[in-house]
Amino acid sequence: MKRFGFLYEQIVSVENCKAAIINASAKKRRRKSVQDITSNLDYYASDLSKRLIALDFLTPYRTRMIRDGLSGKQRELQIPSFYPDQCAHHAIVQILQPIFMKSSYHWSCANIPNRGIDRACKGVERATVRDTKHAKYCVKMDIHKFYPSIPHDKLKARLREKIKDEKALQIIDKVIDSHSPGIPIGNYTSPWLAEFYLQPLDWFIKQTLGVRHYIRYADDLVLIGSNKRELRKAMNAIMEFIKDLGMEVKHDYQLFRIQRNCKEKKQRKGRKIDFVGRCFGIGFTTIRKRRALALMRQSRYIQKLQRTNRPVPYRVASGFLSRCACFKHTNSQAMKKKYYDTVNIKKLKEVISNESKRKCLAQCA
Repeated sequence: MKRFGFLYEQIVSVENCKAAIINASAKKRRRKSVQDITSNLDYYASDLSKRLIALDFLTPYRTRMIRDGLSGKQRELQIPSFYPDQCAHHAIVQILQPIFMKSSYHWSCANIPNRGIDRACKGVERATVRDTKHAKYCVKMDIHKFYPSIPHDKLKARLREKIKDEKALQIIDKVIDSHSPGIPIGNYTSPWLAEFYLQPLDWFIKQTLGVRHYIRYADDLVLIGSNKRELRKAMNAIMEFIKDLGMEVKHDYQLFRIQRNCKEKKQRKGRKIDFVGRCFGIGFTTIRKRRALALMRQSRYIQKLQRTNRPVPYRVASGFLSRCACFKHTNSQAMKKKYYDTVNIKKLKEVISNESKRKCLAQCA
């Protein structure tokens, strides 16, 4: 394995720190504290470089509890301050990103730019739509409390397999040790470190076990194949491999037959793969039940407002149109006809356009 050196000089360089502050300030430039730093960029870039050299770039986290999407899961966020913490995180990732990308698995999604839900869906549909001959059974697994369960000692050992610059490793170790247990949900570095830590698992599944179709979205694993016995062996081997990484698989792992697209209900054996907000069967894709119910409620509410000539709130209009984007990538045509085509979409777009103009004028003023 090739090991990388001479990273410390790149991380602490003033040019890298300047680019890190600019990147970290994206979508935050309305804040007064951020404006003060970006307006005096040369001074703060030099100061950040000195802080990285002195290993003095961390401040205490602010903690906040959030509910994650439609699932309603409670997550604890550790929010770092913009300067110097977030800027230092960007300075580190800017140098490490090309190294991590070189060994990244093609169908590993969620933690890498331009590899989101759509890419994960394409990975599943590559099996369920294009390779139906080998898409018969599916294994679905999830790592229990992924970020908090990543052990610091094994993550550091994994980093030392790839990086030989001891000074650069001291900076990365400082970020890793800033939170325990595991790595914090909220750091810019955390998704990249998590992605890097699971790369041996991707290699093990594809090269050693030889699973034909394998897609990973953060810590959610989907394996698709035609032989149930081989998939069961692979599932047990993966559970042991994840245990060696210091983590454990959630108790609700599944091995099941994938549902086929048949007109008669009696012939619909198996069930759909519920993954990244969509449900995949052999030859078709539909919307996840929770998302479908939320879309149906919004549609009925908007139709009621439009029938009585009452204005539709901006948040409702934008949320509904955002949810309706899933119709482009699924086969839920009956639902589209009933809940999308019956809504006056032109008026909803006018609501969003007017609100955008109002915000733009207020910002200019």
